Amino acid sequence: MAIEKFNFTIIAPALYSVLSILSALIIGGIILLFIGKNPFIYFGQLFAQGMGTSLGIIESIIKMAPLLIIAAGLMACFSAGLWNIGVEGQFLIGAMLVGWAGPTLAQLLPIPIYLITSAALGTAGGMAWIILPAVLKAKYDLNEIITSMMMTWVAISLVTWLVKGPINDPSVVPAQTALLPMEVRMPMIPFSRIHIGLVVGLIAIIGMHWVIRRTTLGYQFRVLLAAKQAALHAGMNVGRITIWGLLISGGFAGLAGMSDVLAIKGLFQGGWNPGYGMTAIPLVFLARMNGWAIIPLAFYFSFLGVGGEFVARDQGVPVFFVHVLEGLTLLLFAVSEYFEKRKFAR
Repeated sequence: MAIEKFNFTIIAPALYSVLSILSALIIGGIILLFIGKNPFIYFGQLFAQGMGTSLGIIESIIKMAPLLIIAAGLMACFSAGLWNIGVEGQFLIGAMLVGWAGPTLAQLLPIPIYLITSAALGTAGGMAWIILPAVLKAKYDLNEIITSMMMTWVAISLVTWLVKGPINDPSVVPAQTALLPMEVRMPMIPFSRIHIGLVVGLIAIIGMHWVIRRTTLGYQFRVLLAAKQAALHAGMNVGRITIWGLLISGGFAGLAGMSDVLAIKGLFQGGWNPGYGMTAIPLVFLARMNGWAIIPLAFYFSFLGVGGEFVARDQGVPVFFVHVLEGLTLLLFAVSEYFEKRKFAR
């Protein structure tokens, strides 16, 4: 009996996460019925075009890269009980800096050094945009949810103003930075159409999984999550741990922005915001902050985004319906976690 209970305890988190996803799809199907759409046709085409074609699979894998990078950073802060809800702003700041400085750096530096410098610039931009909420949380215990979210609105307005003015490419009509030629963008994985940002994302997520579970910093994060007073009583520098947790998450968000600019777009464009942050947050929670579980879930969320764009044109269902599915998944995950805790408490 003890062995059976132990085995169920191990697989229960995965089962509850899968149940949340399936339940969200069922409720999404009911919503489609209410708006006059056939859910079987919609989901059939969603899966067929997102997973049933080489184009859909490749696009889903490419879309995984920024999700994995952002999720790696969120693992750090969430494992410490910190809530960085402003990853969208940090992503945009990192992307904007690389879009602005990229053309100049490409002319001055050899390609390997240029790529490393761009990655450092994007990371520094993301860190700079979370430093104020991090310090306010560490020194004055101000709610980082509110401060990081407010910084996102500032970032959106700032990058919009910059790309329409000081960093705008005057040779084109749209508000954007200068276009980077293909030869100075991130290289592709050999024999594929997938850029090396995916490799960076995989290394980031697996590395962060190891850091949280095997290093002193990861142990301090977990103690802070479990009980802040216990961390203080043990002599841990809670303020420094708090700042590190938020800085790491912001840095990875900025790095993801760099990846998307140098690998996909080749420029920074006014009004551009792919919304990776709001997708990565439920992704990390569904995976229970397990790096290995994040990888297949990142593909699932990427496939939803790619398939949703394909189906929107054919079925007349708005593209943002996939975000409804993501929100339902997170809501149902919270409900399942409540019942899971009650079950094991008994």
